[in-house]
Amino acid sequence: MIESTNRHLPVKGTYNIRDLGGYKTQFGETTPWRKFFRSDSLHLITNEGMSYLYQEGLRLVIDLRTQKEMKERPNAFEKFPDVRYLNLPLFDDLAPIFMLKNDTGQQSPLLNFYLAALHNQHDAIRAVMSEISNTNDGAILFNCTAGKDRTGIVAALLLGLVGVSNEDIMYDYTLTAELIPDLVKQLLVESKERGVDTKKHSQMLESPAEVIKLTLLELEKKYGSVNNYFKTIGLEQALISNLCDRLSGKI
Repeated sequence: MIESTNRHLPVKGTYNIRDLGGYKTQFGETTPWRKFFRSDSLHLITNEGMSYLYQEGLRLVIDLRTQKEMKERPNAFEKFPDVRYLNLPLFDDLAPIFMLKNDTGQQSPLLNFYLAALHNQHDAIRAVMSEISNTNDGAILFNCTAGKDRTGIVAALLLGLVGVSNEDIMYDYTLTAELIPDLVKQLLVESKERGVDTKKHSQMLESPAEVIKLTLLELEKKYGSVNNYFKTIGLEQALISNLCDRLSGKI
């Protein structure tokens, strides 16, 4: 049995399911364990793995991938009983392709992608946060392909809302690098088969702390805080307050 304070859940058929519990908030509390999970793609998760997550309290899965990705690699929880499943794409384009097309020559092409998500994908982020806020029972899992970029943005916003330090958010983000080397190899093989520049793609599959740090600094510079950011994108105060309560373990 996995201990309650184990951040990585080594579920067969996945690489990067992690718990967002145990981070200290600005209110002196800690984020609750077994309430928020971040994950890579779940198309290969076993029935045993799904049952395990259900037993751990999972009741909502939010897949941040595009419909094209979903069609190619369906989320196994789409047909799992007693777990609500939603597909809420953070971008209309497949993430790696989007980043390649929008590479502006920055030190890391990831930064452009993350900032584009924050500044341009308000409707998508509002939809994701609304669903999380309105789910008061059980645990929530949100996933993308590697559990790093789209998932990382949502995780950073959730943790930032309750004042988890930038250092801890950066730590949480960089943990992906330890867990997905085999997945990276697989994705690069697929990139080569599609004729994609594997050198650039390999950069996009890294998890550099500096990128998420610069993303957080940009958010603070433009919006002041995650709370203000959520207000700017149209998230109602009642939903923001509910998110804070969930992330503080009050509900």
